[in-house]
Amino acid sequence: MEQLMYHVWRYRLFTTRSLMTTDGIPFEVIDPGLRNSDSGPDFFNAKLKFGDTVWAGNLEIHNRSSDWYHHGHHRDESYDNVILNVVSTHDAEVYRTNGDKIRQFVLPLSEELLDDYNYLTTRPEETVPCAFRFRELEPLILSDWKSALATERLLEKANRIKGLVDRYQGNWEEAFYIVLCRSFGTGINSDAFERLARSLPFNYLLKHIDSRLQTEAFLFGQAGFLEEENDHPYYCLLQREYRLLRTKFRLKPLPVTMWRLFRLRPNAFPQVRIACLASLLYRQKRLFSIFMEAESPDALRMLFRVELHAFWENHYQFGQVATEKAKGLGSQTVDSILINTLVPMLFAYGERTCNRMLEERAVAILEQMAAEDNRIVRMWKQTAIGVENAFDSQAVIQLQREYCDRKKCLFCRIGHQLLRCSFISSQ
Repeated sequence: MEQLMYHVWRYRLFTTRSLMTTDGIPFEVIDPGLRNSDSGPDFFNAKLKFGDTVWAGNLEIHNRSSDWYHHGHHRDESYDNVILNVVSTHDAEVYRTNGDKIRQFVLPLSEELLDDYNYLTTRPEETVPCAFRFRELEPLILSDWKSALATERLLEKANRIKGLVDRYQGNWEEAFYIVLCRSFGTGINSDAFERLARSLPFNYLLKHIDSRLQTEAFLFGQAGFLEEENDHPYYCLLQREYRLLRTKFRLKPLPVTMWRLFRLRPNAFPQVRIACLASLLYRQKRLFSIFMEAESPDALRMLFRVELHAFWENHYQFGQVATEKAKGLGSQTVDSILINTLVPMLFAYGERTCNRMLEERAVAILEQMAAEDNRIVRMWKQTAIGVENAFDSQAVIQLQREYCDRKKCLFCRIGHQLLRCSFISSQ
């Protein structure tokens, strides 16, 4: 309830005519103040006019007046400059630490506003509760909000990448190698692939990148897949090479138990994905610069055409023969890597180097790609918001995960506008 009251007060979603304190003093809201997200009063620098006198100070919001005492404000001098206590229910008088009485105001919340707020925040997560009211909104509100959401998501990813670059003293190649490796895990094994990359520095790989066998041995061995006995010639070659590399670089293989297979399609098994990663690293030796130079989705997709060792034609993992089938990265997996890794990397590099063209290219690539196909996107496609490309799908994923799932309707432009409409219609 207090979150709704913060929102109503901040945006003045209450009638501003004939406002009166609980002890009968009329007043006017000149400035509702600035919302405080840290400790202390809820709003700073509010300006209220009581009669002919303008008061400037802080403001506190509570569900009940008695919460002033439950929260210990009557003993806290940082609340002595509160000029108004805004409440939903007035059940007690409140005082400063010196005994001075603080004026209070019962914030009027219409039944329609309360009903709409409860409806938006209590519906099941598998629905879009506000969708049926999109017709009440101007199309520009929806399109602007989509653009802001997609940019918000892109910035969040770019900031994580820049943090990783800083951790590696500005080494973009190393940071790119780590985030690229992570993307090969596609969710369930993402953490494991990142652990693999961090345990095997890119600089080590570069020393032997001209050898396909040694690149594969590096990755399979460090991932813990070459610790068992197996008499297959390909496996024996990898094992022999890794033992030499392990000694040379003083490596310690990761535990094979960190890899997960449950509910994975065979083509997404970690050993197949590592084979694809090794092929990519071997073929694209100037990894970071090559990807940064590509200017279109098709050019980027071309870089992910991998050729695997013949062993993988009838294997999904070591030690188990499978039906013969071509292995590689599916188009949906490649597009997911482009959207969630390469585009944010391009955007992050553009931001860090103040290259606006790279930032614009990152957005353009998303706009040229088809929308992703997952549960969230399919759900929002049924609404009037419009999901036409990957830029849009990133927007609705951000909206669902950061606002809808967290019931943060008050921080969503759609939720705010619908509640504002409810307020206007109740006047």
